[in-house]
Amino acid sequence: MPIFPSAVKLFEEKNCDIKGFDAIFFDVITATKDGFFVIPENEDSVYLFVVGGRPYASGRIEKEDLSFLDIREFFDAYSRIGASDLTFYQVEKKLLLSILVYFRKKPIQKFTADMVDMEKLLNDLSEKGVGSIIATRCGDKMGFSICLKGRPSFNYLPDGAYAKEQPKEGLLLYIFGEKNHIPSIEVFDDIQMTPAPDAVSQKEELPKSLIDHYIKRSSAAVSIGGAEIILRLADKTINKFVITKAETTIGRSAGSDILIENPGVSRHHAAIIEKNGKFFIEDKGSSNGTFISSEKIDSRELKDGDQIQILKYILVYKAPPSAAKEAAASDKTMYVDPSQIKATKQEVARLVSEDGKEFELKSTVTTIGAGEEMQVKLQEGGVSDHHASILRGKGSDFVLMSKGGKIKVNGEKIQERHLKNGDVIEIGKYKIKYVSL
Repeated sequence: MPIFPSAVKLFEEKNCDIKGFDAIFFDVITATKDGFFVIPENEDSVYLFVVGGRPYASGRIEKEDLSFLDIREFFDAYSRIGASDLTFYQVEKKLLLSILVYFRKKPIQKFTADMVDMEKLLNDLSEKGVGSIIATRCGDKMGFSICLKGRPSFNYLPDGAYAKEQPKEGLLLYIFGEKNHIPSIEVFDDIQMTPAPDAVSQKEELPKSLIDHYIKRSSAAVSIGGAEIILRLADKTINKFVITKAETTIGRSAGSDILIENPGVSRHHAAIIEKNGKFFIEDKGSSNGTFISSEKIDSRELKDGDQIQILKYILVYKAPPSAAKEAAASDKTMYVDPSQIKATKQEVARLVSEDGKEFELKSTVTTIGAGEEMQVKLQEGGVSDHHASILRGKGSDFVLMSKGGKIKVNGEKIQERHLKNGDVIEIGKYKIKYVSL
């Protein structure tokens, strides 16, 4: 679990029953308006972020996998446990919003301090002149530097390090003065935050009971029945699910409504949400993404027959009979005979190993590692169970992403890289060429 800087422990209780949470919450927000609650669930840490005295969002940390979630997820986790160790940390609002960016956003750059010229990086950010956040990590200790118009303006470093220095000098002194660990660094330039969709509007009064509000809401039934999800793998139907809840969860967690037991699937990967008779698929900050028609999505209204792809799994959405009939009637004038459509030659991308073996990149996500569920299995030493993923963008754009394992491309250490024809990927003892024709 990461240790966030400048977080003051305001409340702690062992084996705290969920029934007492409402009273604790309202006591806490009379003392402070900004901070976060945290509870352990199995090996995870589940967070409830409070901004301005109101629940803002929840989050989860599973090993190195961070998720930004609906508020309901915190209460679902707490209700599954029943009683848990509960802690609240008071955090200054600027720092709290930086922590939220860390949970929700994707960094534009990620590296270790020995891989980059920090002076040049800071000069580049200054030239761009946009708001950004630099997150550092040494062991479990996190640090944040908030850059206004690209320039370090506020530092929140572990143990208050270099607090008397100017922000830029303090950040550099901390990064280069750390002797026990080489700091890992992530740079974010998308720092605008919005609360989770189920946050209570500032115009509304807070519910008298957050427990009743979020737990009852999570178990609410759909307003229109008959929608289904068919789960498929390699053209075989694994299971069929009738959607009966207003929010149907998809993920690796044992509590998921649609359970997919694969290490590349996040514990809380996605959800199908019903709103006023319409159904939407929403990604929940998953590490490997959710796709429809090879396009990565955050949220999308579902239509009858849509195929949702998560790794190599296909979830086929079947609309309620009444909605499917309406859609079919409205689409009649748009019908095009498939025989009239000329086939276009798609670019083929593949991985080629040193011994000449080839693997075509057909999926939107290709997993690489030593685990049994990996699509590209590498079983020599130095390869983790889920070492890396290759995500397909539009056309022939493929992105290689580390899932915690060390990777080199053309001899250079990387965390994420858009692949180009001829790139040589090094994982453990393996050298694999990326070929796009």
